[in-house]
Amino acid sequence: MISITKSVLWLILSIVSAGSMVYYVIEIWGYGQPAHFSDLYAPWWGSHELLLHKRNPYSPAVAHEIQTVIYGAPVNPSAADPSGMAGGFAYPPYAAFLLWPAVYMSFSAAQKLFLCASVLAVLLSLAFWLRALSFRPSPLQWLTFALFVLGSFPVLQGLELQNLSLIASALIAVTAILLSRDHLVLAGIFLAASTFKPQFTVALIPWLVLWSFADWHRRRSLVWSFLLAMLFLVLASEWLLPGSISGFLHIVRAYRHYTYGHSLLDVWLTPTLGPFASAILLVSGLTWCWPDRSQSADSPRFIAVISLLLAATIVVIPTLAPHAQLLLLPGFLSLLRGKALLLRSDSVARVVPVAAWALLAWPWVAAFGLLAASLRHPPGKLLAFWEVPLYTSPLLPLAVLLALGCLVRSTSGPVGQEVLGTPSAAP
Repeated sequence: MISITKSVLWLILSIVSAGSMVYYVIEIWGYGQPAHFSDLYAPWWGSHELLLHKRNPYSPAVAHEIQTVIYGAPVNPSAADPSGMAGGFAYPPYAAFLLWPAVYMSFSAAQKLFLCASVLAVLLSLAFWLRALSFRPSPLQWLTFALFVLGSFPVLQGLELQNLSLIASALIAVTAILLSRDHLVLAGIFLAASTFKPQFTVALIPWLVLWSFADWHRRRSLVWSFLLAMLFLVLASEWLLPGSISGFLHIVRAYRHYTYGHSLLDVWLTPTLGPFASAILLVSGLTWCWPDRSQSADSPRFIAVISLLLAATIVVIPTLAPHAQLLLLPGFLSLLRGKALLLRSDSVARVVPVAAWALLAWPWVAAFGLLAASLRHPPGKLLAFWEVPLYTSPLLPLAVLLALGCLVRSTSGPVGQEVLGTPSAAP
């Protein structure tokens, strides 16, 4: 009875939290956003022109067509962007294959398809990470998880902006569940597909290569399938439009100049020191996880290590966009999985996860406060506080990274591995 009451209370909290965040995103954060603004339009139109008309999606002409729809007029060239490419197609050419069904639709129809596909992708991500971590939630608990995830700011921002980060995160979740089920060939293929957002795999791919070499005879199919899938994607792109890969590499070099392409470490340590700190952090993360390269892919500890590396990825990649933080989902689930062990650890291992959960909760608390204030004040008067729910966003990835570091360290002994490896129901 107590367990059911607790589950119902968590469900009510998830409904209130999701409702508050929906209000904040639509009425406050999204206030004044141009009607035609969409992160989906650039990849959709670039794919449309590449697949149907064999046009170079990285050409200034295509970029200016995209800018005309999104901004109302082409962007004027500047010293930072001499070709006026800002807002254009900035994905690998094989991203067009992912969008292939949508290029035959109108953009409005593609938007509806994207909304449905993104919501489904988020729910599948949640289901796959729960399964990989051996959670066994009841239907009521599963609904609670789903409402918290769908009602989080990163997911709602991704849906509002129509950003492909939600799809890339889902492909990584599919890779993880396939690894845990020993379907290494399929895992390599989905891992290759996820590289249409290459920054999301900057730590994951090196780790999985190290993990494969630890038991090459059994795990080599992961590496070979990934390499063959990547070779296919690259060759297919070059066959479709010769020089498209070099065009993408040129865009990557220019991207940081015409966008605010800085990582969290760039913000904290300056753009000069940030890249060095990022390299050190990635190497340190791989070194920290080195003893776990022999772990079986079906163990929650293996997923905890992947979660740590995904959290490190959010810290080092050149973006501050919260929608990328859906990659932190397995990290929070791993912390939930190992909460009993962390509570028995030293003070640091207890305090850091609590700080991570507090930082996660703050956007919902602030959004609820704005919703409550809207009962007495019109949304226009609340716009001055639009940043308040986002105050913790730059700190959250680092807090999760440190908390997962504590978790991985705490589970290094036999007792820790036994605790983390025990099947669990949702709280």
